[in-house]
Amino acid sequence: MSGTAHYYDDLSVGDTFETRGRTVTETHLVTHAGTTGDMNELQMNVEFASETEFGQRPVHAPLTYSMMEGLITSDFRHEDSNVCYYGLDSMRIPAPTFVGDTIRVYREVVDKREKDPGGIVTFRDEVRTRDGRTVLVCETLEYIRSRHG
Repeated sequence: MSGTAHYYDDLSVGDTFETRGRTVTETHLVTHAGTTGDMNELQMNVEFASETEFGQRPVHAPLTYSMMEGLITSDFRHEDSNVCYYGLDSMRIPAPTFVGDTIRVYREVVDKREKDPGGIVTFRDEVRTRDGRTVLVCETLEYIRSRHG
């Protein structure tokens, strides 16, 4: 974790944050498929995918989620303030992510509740492409320390 330390008592409902971008590559898609065993024709067969409503191969939705988590870990989480990942609620994939898309995460604090040594913070995380498509929306819960906890 290398982001700035964000402590529970420093966060307020309505606060927003944005990560840097990361471009999805063919290597990401193939590595994900090989690691998970998810060899779906939609992701692995160019000819098949070209005949679908997508017109090309979308990447696996769990890959988009994993890349979102990596961006959040790199740009937001910090070992001094984060206790642990606490959960995921209500994930939706409103549009596909494709190889070549550059994605970034926009997060907003939507809820807080105290839990020693800080509290549980709920974020609305939205992954968007460079051209403005929203490709993933979810609520992520993180257990975060208080500054003086």
